Amino acid sequence: MAEWQSGNATAGDSVIRDIHRELVAIAAAKLSQESRSSLSTGDLINEAMIRLSRLKQMEFNSRAHILALASRIMRQILVDQARRRNADKRYHTQVTLQTNIAEWQMPVELLALDMHLEELRAIDPQRADIVEMRFFGGMSLTDISTVLDISVATVKRRWQASRIWLHDRLSN
Repeated sequence: MAEWQSGNATAGDSVIRDIHRELVAIAAAKLSQESRSSLSTGDLINEAMIRLSRLKQMEFNSRAHILALASRIMRQILVDQARRRNADKRYHTQVTLQTNIAEWQMPVELLALDMHLEELRAIDPQRADIVEMRFFGGMSLTDISTVLDISVATVKRRWQASRIWLHDRLSN
């Protein structure tokens, strides 16, 4: 990963090949119920990798770090697209994100979720990161604990509390 960060394109290609299956799963989860998106899974991955490659001051410590950042970038791409699409419109549609997380079944309005996620980020940035990685990235608790350098038990507790908080906000 250090070679990729130093500008070695071949090393970057190797890193992307190693995590491609996970990137496809993340992108597919994000797009599965986003019926109004014009992006394909490949388009979303490509756009995320373009944005990721433009980051010059980021250090990637592991595969989990790259997946977490890619997940965040994919979320932002979809939110940006929804904002552009709704710029002149006053209606919102709800989507059900397929996150492979059985405990979350309610339809979600992407822009409302983004607004509440930013509200959570103002309260506790780490909890917002956990929600983003778990909900949008479908990352395991173990991978999240690696990225954030906290215990799996702490991630689990914070995920549960944050999920309840978000569910409450989105229900009202």
